[in-house]
Amino acid sequence: MISRRKRYRFPEAQRITGVIILWTFLSLVGCSSVFQQVKTSLGLNPEQGLEMALTRTPAQWEEAKARAAAVDPKVTKGMKLNRDPALNKRLQTMVDRLRAVSHASQIPFRVKIIESEQINAFNTGGELVYVYTGLINDVKSDDELAGILAHEMGHGIGAHLQREQRSMFLPSIGAALTSIALQNKNADQVIGLVNQAASSGYSRRHEREADILAVVYTYRAGYNPLSFEDFFQRIRKRADQVKQKKEKGLRKNYVAYQQTAQNLERKKKDFAISNSNLQKHPHSRQARNQFQRTRVNLQKGKKEHDRQYMRYQESYQSYAQAVSQLFPIFQSHPADPERVDIITSTYQYLKGEIPLAQTPSSVQYIMPVVEKIGR
Repeated sequence: MISRRKRYRFPEAQRITGVIILWTFLSLVGCSSVFQQVKTSLGLNPEQGLEMALTRTPAQWEEAKARAAAVDPKVTKGMKLNRDPALNKRLQTMVDRLRAVSHASQIPFRVKIIESEQINAFNTGGELVYVYTGLINDVKSDDELAGILAHEMGHGIGAHLQREQRSMFLPSIGAALTSIALQNKNADQVIGLVNQAASSGYSRRHEREADILAVVYTYRAGYNPLSFEDFFQRIRKRADQVKQKKEKGLRKNYVAYQQTAQNLERKKKDFAISNSNLQKHPHSRQARNQFQRTRVNLQKGKKEHDRQYMRYQESYQSYAQAVSQLFPIFQSHPADPERVDIITSTYQYLKGEIPLAQTPSSVQYIMPVVEKIGR
C-alpha cells in the first residue's frame, strides 16, 4: 500500500526458521489438510490466501472493520481532516463506483481526507481509505486518483494486513520443533524452502496483488488503469529532481560547516599560544596585542561557525521535509520495471490482447482467482 502503519516485524532469519520447522513438522506427522491450511496462512499458497480473502464472510469483514475502526483515532490523532463537501463527495463517488465492481461490493468503503502536503494514501485493513490533500492536488486526472483509491481498496479487500500478521507467530513455535526439523533427511527440500522463503517478500507480493486488483477494478469501472502507473512514473522523476537539488544544497552547506570548524580549531590554537605567551611576558606590548587579535579572531570564528552550523541545519531540515512529504508513496511504490510490466500486462490481458501465459507470474496466479470468484 502507499503507506501503512508500521508494524513490528520479526527478523527474516527467524521467519525463515519458523517456516522450515513448521513445514517439516506437519510433513512428518502427515496432517495434509492442516498442512494446506498452514501453507495458506503463511502465504506459501498465495492463490488460496487470496481466494480466502476475496470470499470473506460478513462476520469476517465485520471483524476487519472493527479493527480498522479501533486504530482510526490513533491514525487521525493530531491530523486535520478536510471537511469540504464537494471534495469529499467527489472521492466518495469514485470509491462507490469502484466498490460496485469489486469483490466487496457489499462493504461501504469510506474516504477520510487528511490535510497535509504529503503525497500519500493508505488503508488499515478495513473499509477506511485515507488520502492526503497533497496527493489529491498532485494527480492530473480522475483516472490517476481512481487507480490510487482502487489500490488501497485492494489492500483491504485482499486482507493484506491480516495475511501478513498471521505469519508473525512463527518464531514462537521454533524452540519446540527444532529437534524434529533437524531430523529431516531431505536436505534439498529444506534448502529449496529456505530459498523460497527468503525471496518471497510478503509485502512486495501483496503490493503486486493490490496493483492487479486496482487494474481490474478501474478497468471494470471505466477508468484508464494505465494512468495509475503514469502517476508513479511522474512522482519518480520529481523525486529524483528534488533529491538531487536538496542533496546539492545539503552537501554545499556541510562542506562550508566543516571548513568553519577547521578554521575555528586553528583560531583556538592561535589564541592558546598567544595566551601562553602573554602569561610568560605579561609586560610585553607585542604579546598583549597578539592576545587581543587572536581573541577577537576566535570570537569571530565562533560566530561564523555558529552561523554556518545554522545554515547546515536549515538545509538538512529542508531536505528532510522534502523527503517526508514526497517520498513515502514513492518508497513503498517504486515505479520499477516489474511493476510497470505487471500493470501493463494485466490491462492487456483484460482487453484480450495477450493470453494469460504471456503475463508475469504474479498475474498468472491472481487473475484465475479473480475470474473464478467473479464480482
